[in-house]
Amino acid sequence: MENRQSVQTGFLEANGARIYYEVAGEGEPLLLIHGFNLDTRLWDAQLQAFAQTYKVVRFDIRGFGKTLATDVPYTLYDDVKAVLQGLGIEKAHVAGLSFGGMVAQEFALAYPQMVNSLILVASGLFGHPRSEQRLHDVERFNQVCQRGTTEEALEMTTQMWFDGPGQPVNEQAREARNRFKEINRHAFSLPEFGVGLETLSPSPIERLEEIKAPTLVIAGGRDYPDFLQIADVLGERITGAKKVILPDSAHIPPMDQPEVFNKLVLEFLAQNIVKSS
Repeated sequence: MENRQSVQTGFLEANGARIYYEVAGEGEPLLLIHGFNLDTRLWDAQLQAFAQTYKVVRFDIRGFGKTLATDVPYTLYDDVKAVLQGLGIEKAHVAGLSFGGMVAQEFALAYPQMVNSLILVASGLFGHPRSEQRLHDVERFNQVCQRGTTEEALEMTTQMWFDGPGQPVNEQAREARNRFKEINRHAFSLPEFGVGLETLSPSPIERLEEIKAPTLVIAGGRDYPDFLQIADVLGERITGAKKVILPDSAHIPPMDQPEVFNKLVLEFLAQNIVKSS
């Protein structure tokens, strides 16, 4: 039975925003970055498991969860830096899912001295083409958003991302599926994301070879083809990267297969513990 770690919550004022964060555990810092239309709750099945060994930090990206959108220019890699520095952390293991994986790539390139290791989960990649299947489903989703009900839109986005495209409803993870839908329900109520957002230039897709931190790339076998292609690119172009495909996961492995995901991440981190001098 794991010892439950107390969770510190708060807000950091930085870069014109009020960023919500949570911290649990002691040890080497491990930062968790959620994906698009999600928030810190994505990592509910990881927080206590990882906090047995690590100082786990998770936060809501500007415009999601409890971090309100702003209308000032900003970069997410500077927001990540502000969260870590605001908590007195000089260097961390950094994990990001989907859009959060793109932010993690930017951060690793902008501030390589602050990254001990990198875990990219179902990660996107700025500039990588979307698959025909994904473009088709997004078009259908947009039509549902315009003409259908909120419930229909929530069910469709859950089918696309949690179950996986063309897959049956994931009954084995029904409870997590319902939580995923509720997180998206909150995101649907928020203002449109991205006002003022500026991305790293040159883009990570041009610079992956510059990433030197030990890297674990995780993708779900039931995800859209472009994310499996991106996993191949990341695995090939990031020096020494280890790539793992979870055949029974779609786009959200931390929620649809938490035990498998946690074991994989903890084993990787154990191999990359920073040796103190």
